[in-house]
Amino acid sequence: MYKRQVFTLILIGICTTLMLLGIFMKYVNTSLLPTLEVRAEDYTMSQSSVVYYQDKESGQWVEFQKVHGQENRVLIDIDDMSPYLWQAAVSIEDERFFSHHGVDWKRTLGATLLTLTGSNDSYGGSTITQQLIKNITGNDETTVKRKVTEIYRALQLEKQYDKDVILDTYLNTVYFGESCYGAQTASRMYFGKDAQDLSEAECASLISITNNPSLYDPYISMERNRKRQLI
Repeated sequence: MYKRQVFTLILIGICTTLMLLGIFMKYVNTSLLPTLEVRAEDYTMSQSSVVYYQDKESGQWVEFQKVHGQENRVLIDIDDMSPYLWQAAVSIEDERFFSHHGVDWKRTLGATLLTLTGSNDSYGGSTITQQLIKNITGNDETTVKRKVTEIYRALQLEKQYDKDVILDTYLNTVYFGESCYGAQTASRMYFGKDAQDLSEAECASLISITNNPSLYDPYISMERNRKRQLI
């Protein structure tokens, strides 16, 4: 009798899940699909302008200062960054980055369950690809529609671009605090050197900031940055 009741409950659960999935897919196909397409090249990244002066003795043009608006950014190719930088990003932000196709379903399910149960635990379900989508679109609303849209766009983006392109773009768009957007500007701000010269420890410190710059910016709290760096 007990086994029959359990079987009945499992069957009801499966049927309910399939029904909800069908409703969800209809909603996606009719309301979301027309607006889901996203291409990285359609979005521009603000860059800092460089002011030069000509040295009177050598005649060479020398950088005097950088001028920027809200976003202080100097674009840099991922091949010109320390490899520890993208390794640190994958390690702390998205450990299955190279095996998923834009969405880490295990983390997404975990984050969803925590949300449904009202847990206060901090558990992010977003992959690096999803974070990139949020960065380039500027859409960070805390709504179900935005999250679903982000998931589908991430899946689409990974069909169009290689992992190294996604990592490259992410590391050039992500915010590092102190008006620094992108790894090169952040490297110069915090360590006074180019991103290609960063050590393993320095890369871990920089990537620690991206989770929440208001918390992990070392100028705000060296202690919190150090704790996350060690993680």
